[in-house]
This record gives sequence, C-alpha cells and structure tokens, in this order.
Amino acid sequence: MLYLAFSIWLRNIRDDKNAERLLQSQNYDRQTFPYLAEPVFFYKRMHVGDSGNWVVVYPLDALTKKEFLLQYRNQENQPQSHQIECIKPTIKKRWKSWHSNIHYVQPDEWSKGHNDHKVHDSFIVYGSEKHIKIVEQACSQQNFFRLSATKEKAHDYWAISEKEKLLFSVYEID
Repeated sequence: MLYLAFSIWLRNIRDDKNAERLLQSQNYDRQTFPYLAEPVFFYKRMHVGDSGNWVVVYPLDALTKKEFLLQYRNQENQPQSHQIECIKPTIKKRWKSWHSNIHYVQPDEWSKGHNDHKVHDSFIVYGSEKHIKIVEQACSQQNFFRLSATKEKAHDYWAISEKEKLLFSVYEID
C-alpha cells in the first residue's frame, strides 16, 4: 500500500513538472510567434541516459506561417530539413500517470531482435491524444522547414509541416 501511494505521489510530481514545462514552452514560443493558438499535442522522447526532447505541436495559422517563413528566409542556412524530433505510429500504449501515456513504436529493422520497445523511439504523450494521427501523418512525410532558435539555450528549433498545417517547437531535456 505504501509503495502504491509513493508511486502515485511520484507520478503527480512528474505531471506537475511537465505542466510547468508546457507553460514555459508556450510562453517562449509566443514571444517569437505571438499569434500561436493553443497547442494540440505535446510529447517527450528520451534518448540515451537522461537526455531527450520535449515537443509542443501547434496548429499553423496564416499569421504564424508568414512570421515563420520571414524568419526562415533571414536564416543563414536554409535547407529543407527531413530530420526533426518526430514520432512513429504506435503499436502498443501503456498508462504512465493521470495525464500521460507511453507509446511504444515499431523498432527499426536493425533492432527488431531486441524485443525492447522502451528504448527504440518510444515517446510519452501528455494531455489529450486527440490529434496523434495528424502528427503521425506529418512525421511520416518528413517534409519540414526548420528554423533554428537563437535566444534560449534549452530551445533547439521550430519546424513546420505545411501540408498538415502544424508547427513543432522542440526543446532539449538534459
């Protein structure tokens, strides 16, 4: 019983930390793109050790797209990027806390023999999963314009998917 209570308490702390992280992300993103709507989706992917990325996905409206493309044109290095912090389709999902679920994905061909979904591109979704299919669709197309961040150390970049009308805001987690 004590273990269960401790586990729930720990998950609540994590949920509070992620709520704070989302609020800070939104505030920073709105400094650069003041017309942003509310985010439709946010997720976290961890890599080796304790490093990873926190990604907030917004719907892309005309004013934000115009501002993004203006900054993109003024950026020194402007290649269209195919590599952003994205998600793959879910093959299995597990409850993580009151406000989050972990999504396991099909591992790459080289790692299929491991039978360990936890470390191969899995991600944690916070809040609503209503828009997961549209985010997966944008990620499967890998056709993004990427704008590097210059001000905030933790913020890595923004990327847009014009076809799916989404803006991805990517933050590093150390």
